[in-house]
Amino acid sequence: MRFLPTLGAVGPFRRAWLWQGGLYLSFWAELRLFTDLRLNYGPFLNPVLFYLSSVFLCGFAALYWLDRPVAPADAERTSRRFPLAWIGLLLGAVQVLYVQAPIIATQAIDVRSSDIIPILQADVSRFRAGEVVYRYITTLPYPLFPNHLPLQWLPYVPADQLGIDYRWWALGILLLVGFGAYQATLARQPLSLVNFLLKVALPAYVLYRLISRDGQLYAHPVEPTIIAYYCILAASVLSRSALLQGAALVLCLLSRYSVVFWVPFYLWVLWREEGRRHALLVAGLVLAGIVGIYVVPFLSKDWTIFTHALSEYRISTLGEWGRTDGAGGLPPQLFGGVGLAAWFFTYGPDDLNARISLIQAADALLSIGAVVLAAGVYYYFRHRFDYRIFALIALKFYLATFYAFIQTPYAYLESLGLFISVFVVMMTGAGLATTTPRADKRAPAVLPPLVPATAA
Repeated sequence: MRFLPTLGAVGPFRRAWLWQGGLYLSFWAELRLFTDLRLNYGPFLNPVLFYLSSVFLCGFAALYWLDRPVAPADAERTSRRFPLAWIGLLLGAVQVLYVQAPIIATQAIDVRSSDIIPILQADVSRFRAGEVVYRYITTLPYPLFPNHLPLQWLPYVPADQLGIDYRWWALGILLLVGFGAYQATLARQPLSLVNFLLKVALPAYVLYRLISRDGQLYAHPVEPTIIAYYCILAASVLSRSALLQGAALVLCLLSRYSVVFWVPFYLWVLWREEGRRHALLVAGLVLAGIVGIYVVPFLSKDWTIFTHALSEYRISTLGEWGRTDGAGGLPPQLFGGVGLAAWFFTYGPDDLNARISLIQAADALLSIGAVVLAAGVYYYFRHRFDYRIFALIALKFYLATFYAFIQTPYAYLESLGLFISVFVVMMTGAGLATTTPRADKRAPAVLPPLVPATAA
């Protein structure tokens, strides 16, 4: 096969550089379509391009890893890079705080702007007072049943006790815990020094760019905590620690339902690659976490909590779809340029409820379809992939699909996928020092572990 007449035959090494370039361009397009190019192509085309950039990123990442082996990590080099990673973490935090601090200082918590933090404050206040958390809140301008899962509000109990603004607390969790997981993973990858230094700055740069282009993105929501959870999940996928994998899944499942369709696929992959004992241990840890944190202390006291929460989601969705305060009298959140809900709103059935039901069904079916497709690709190429890298790519592809068709595509929700992209970009380029292709094309690449296999 020839790429260009002047380049000669395109072998695995040259193709890998081609796929790597495609991945970086896809990531740059994804980031720009979310920031300075959001709505540049209109509320219908923009979300399509945004989703396609995510899909292309996953495709190029998969093609890259089909052609590139990975050199094992050098322990001595890794130990030298940990201080650089943490210095990069601190410098990035300063950069982010510089742009976010004035926004938080000038944007007071106000239920008229967003009811997210007032709801969390009510949940935390009840919990600290030993009251029933999941019952109707009557202190807001409207009665509302709290629909947040425990790990959306439990992290703010210390912040409430210390009198710290929840937004500062959420940002601190992301910078220290979420980005800390990224830096710990990065330090162990066999990257060239230049590649390593560029990627040290990547998560902070993405966050800085998001905030500087849209000051309201995290002015009221506490989405940075959820992003931190998913950073831990991405780091755990690249590890072989059952404890870390189980804990990360609990954090994500008990904060939002988004990842629920991907979890069975991941457990199946762990069963095949790490063995039955490892997969059952991860599943057992997840089950124990859900039962211990949600079922026993809350759900067992009132089994209608779950259905009440789903009903509340439906009510809030109807409220957003019925708004007329956007451009042209349209719902502003649906026509924000980052989700495909605008298509369903405009071209769906006449009845508003039917339109919402249609996009809900599409979201569920296409998300499951994304998982089934990922499972098929994994099974076909299972001898040529390190399963951890493929699981990360599959996670990105699944989340891109899930959030593309979510009923109300709030920009802060859609931003989560960009930070999974950061992990995919971080891994691409690992092992470039290795120039000898694998003799056995069916043999998987070798990926250095993030942490020791404490329970494999």
